[in-house]
Amino acid sequence: MKQGLDRAFGQAMDPLLRLTRVLAVLALIAAAAAVLLLLLFMPAQAHAEDTHALPPDAAVTEALQRSPAWRVALQRHQAERSRGAAVVANPNDWTPSASWAQRQARADVGAASPASGDVRTREWSLGLSRGLRLPAKAEAASAAGQGQQARADAQLAMAWHELARTWLEDAVGVLQASRQEQLLSAQLRLWEQQHQAATRRHALGDAARQELVLLDAGRAQAQSQWLQAQQRWQAAQGVWRSRYPGLPLPLSLPQASTPSDTVPSPQDVPVTVSEALEATWLDAHPQWRLARLEADAAEAQARLAEAERQPDPTVGVQLGRERSGAERILGVNVSWPLGSAARSLQSQAQWADAQAARAQEGEVRRELQRSLAQWRAEWRSGQQVWQAAEQAQAQTRRAALAVRKGYELGEGSLSEVLLLQRQWLDQQQTAATAELEALRARWRWQLETGARWAWVPEAAR
Repeated sequence: MKQGLDRAFGQAMDPLLRLTRVLAVLALIAAAAAVLLLLLFMPAQAHAEDTHALPPDAAVTEALQRSPAWRVALQRHQAERSRGAAVVANPNDWTPSASWAQRQARADVGAASPASGDVRTREWSLGLSRGLRLPAKAEAASAAGQGQQARADAQLAMAWHELARTWLEDAVGVLQASRQEQLLSAQLRLWEQQHQAATRRHALGDAARQELVLLDAGRAQAQSQWLQAQQRWQAAQGVWRSRYPGLPLPLSLPQASTPSDTVPSPQDVPVTVSEALEATWLDAHPQWRLARLEADAAEAQARLAEAERQPDPTVGVQLGRERSGAERILGVNVSWPLGSAARSLQSQAQWADAQAARAQEGEVRRELQRSLAQWRAEWRSGQQVWQAAEQAQAQTRRAALAVRKGYELGEGSLSEVLLLQRQWLDQQQTAATAELEALRARWRWQLETGARWAWVPEAAR
């Protein structure tokens, strides 16, 4: 009788156990679906609100001023200005001279003992001379020296501009490494959660072994990609801290965003600019200012070389005594060298350099005009590419979600789910890259037009 009761109890509990197992499987499927929904929709929402924040402009200026490259530029600037001052100064040196001699004269040439009639006298002389720079040459030298100093200031401004360009590329590189590490880390978590859910389903007998194999392969690939991205991110942080000690890392977190770094819509990008505004940008651009001042300095140097075809005269005074003081001398001497053919050839070479520098100035301005148009076009096209990538990402996300729901209802296969999931993850990376390229184009435009990170003369003090 006891065995009959046990059998009856087992038969009564068997449906309950099967129902419990079914409910557990449904709970696991619901949890996996919830995780997928969370990972599919939350990154998109955060991404839509996410903006990148660069360090404050004042902090960037201080960091660039502390960089070794800027200290080198300051020393070179000081050296170049000193050379310009040397050109203005008279290069002719004061030349003192002194002489002493003892003279012996024979009183009677026909005497039997010539030595008995010798007359000995002492004489000495002192002199001081210096080359004189003519007024026309002094004026040409003053213009050449001032032009050289102005060129040194332009070279310093260009050095700052190049430092800012390098810093901006480094900042974009850090942002790219950070974003890739974040995306691949989120992707790895998605693969791990899916693998855990499939493992539990397989233990309950509701998932095939092949599903685990596919998920193992996907998780291994995601882990490898994340480890590589993590290494690149750590390397980027090390380079940043070594080049810009004390400067915060660029952030890609919503709470660190600033209104100045909010990416505008394509209609905010200037399609065309007026000629007056473009001329203002060009005149203030360090590269063109350097080209213009180099041409001015070369022409001033050529005019100085033209004046140097006639050497400077040398004027001196002389004081002396002869015949042991019996004669006193006070005089003035003037010498004026005649110019050689070498001076004429040097003048011709300087004028050729000046003409080349002036032609280079025009080419630099035309190249800058083309570059400004190109940077503006890259900014606008970057916004459009970014928007297109975001739309493609949204479409692949919806497709992945639809296929996932169908798979949960018994339609389709896991391979189709994983294929669309990979496509969505790839499109997510594409959208992130497009966003950074759009930001790079915008920041480059701000740098080149002097809107941000411009050189200030106080930085040279």
